[in-house]
Amino acid sequence: MIALLFLPALVVQAPEAQAPLPILEAKDLPAAARGPMPPPGPDLGADRGALGVSRQAARRGPSIPALQLPAGSVRVKDKVPDISGWRAYAIEVPPGEKVKVQVVAGRKAWFRVLGVNAWGRMEKGLLQNKIPTGDPLATYINPSKESRTIYFIVDTTDVNMLGDPFEVEVTRTR
Repeated sequence: MIALLFLPALVVQAPEAQAPLPILEAKDLPAAARGPMPPPGPDLGADRGALGVSRQAARRGPSIPALQLPAGSVRVKDKVPDISGWRAYAIEVPPGEKVKVQVVAGRKAWFRVLGVNAWGRMEKGLLQNKIPTGDPLATYINPSKESRTIYFIVDTTDVNMLGDPFEVEVTRTR
């Protein structure tokens, strides 16, 4: 009898079911006007074999080609595009908005997500896992009063992942 008194409180506190995010194919996304410069630091997927040398050569260059993500929260189906092992996504972030980018499908433990500015560096508002935890995600909160273009790099930690599929969830909140 007393349990019935608490039933309305449980119904009120039940979380609302969220609508699924729209799913986009990476091949349908436009190329960004520019990509970020390669970030400093060691390559976690490097090795001394022929593949490792090829990967290092592919990672040298003026910038990483990036895909432009649309406004709003989305889920992107993609695959590791080439021997370099990384894919960059450009996101326009309005003032005060928070963006979370997370690999949610694929061999998650073999990926990491880096948030960087156009120069491949960290800046105020960026937060990412520096210690590999197996949960590849990075976030950005725009602290400025103007829109900023931020790049999220999905990077592999294994040299032999060419063509491996993965899905990235991009969640925007105010």
